[in-house]
Amino acid sequence: MPHLSPKRVAVVYTPVEDSLQEVEGRMRVEMDLAVSAREVAEALASCGHDCRCIRFDRDPAELASALRAFEADAVFNLSECPLNSAQKEPHGAAYLELLRLPYTGNGPLSLSVCNDKALTKHILSSCGIPTPSFRLYPEAPRGRSGLRFPVIVKPSREDGSAGISEESVVDDEAGLKRRVAHVVEKYGQEAIAEEYIGGREFNVGVLGNGSVEEPFRPLPPAELVYRNPKWRVCSFESKWDASHPAYEEIAPECPARIPESLRSRLGRLTLASARAFGLCGYSRVDFRMNGNGKVFALEVNPNPDISSNAGLARAARIAGFSYEALVQEILRLGLTRGIR
Repeated sequence: MPHLSPKRVAVVYTPVEDSLQEVEGRMRVEMDLAVSAREVAEALASCGHDCRCIRFDRDPAELASALRAFEADAVFNLSECPLNSAQKEPHGAAYLELLRLPYTGNGPLSLSVCNDKALTKHILSSCGIPTPSFRLYPEAPRGRSGLRFPVIVKPSREDGSAGISEESVVDDEAGLKRRVAHVVEKYGQEAIAEEYIGGREFNVGVLGNGSVEEPFRPLPPAELVYRNPKWRVCSFESKWDASHPAYEEIAPECPARIPESLRSRLGRLTLASARAFGLCGYSRVDFRMNGNGKVFALEVNPNPDISSNAGLARAARIAGFSYEALVQEILRLGLTRGIR
């Protein structure tokens, strides 16, 4: 990894547990980015950088003042919920651009596009990347969907598996209508219904800026191994609720135990996705494989969880990066890309 001279790095984060405490009726304490911010700051400090964690609250002017007072050279951007809104994650990156500060991770366009599941799938399809057939519903469907059942129904603009449970998978038109109505009413947005792919599930992290100097580099694929659920669904509870039985039903395995041909195919699809969405810094692409061995891209995730026990760090360790080396590499990529 190229040498990086010491920098003054502001680790900017948002209090996710405050802004999303009503999601699924539970506090998402596990997602508190103050914890990740401290981890990142400690890792960068161990590499010689001068770091300060700065909270992005409701007043952007206060953030600008704090960054100027610290005389930050760069921002490690963990602002997922500026102004206490998960929908404003792209605004945080855009604000840093207006402040003319280099920052880590993806830009506002990629963050905006990938937050829209239907738009993401249209782009995947247009680039020849297989993705399950789907329909977008602003209200409960009145006619037949034309989809093959079973079908999984999700909010169209949420992340962290919000709105996804085993009840999200339906096996007939009546169930589809009920679930779409539930999602539209509860989340105040369109529901996306896609044909459910019931086979093995993989995700692949990727580092790089997509330039000649900093090309995309896929990390070793991981598999989510499902132990016993009726439907193989990575639900909200399985990710965030340690008291829920589903939390113990999924075990990540990295590197995935797969033949080299499949590993290569996942890598090619990941790189194609990274290029299609203009990703920068660090990202992750999620896949499912059907019973015939065909791989489908489900979602593209810019700026995935960067905590030391999360999937990206796990895959990076397999690739030879310590946690400290990973966060320094992400910082270096942000500095290399520079001010846009």
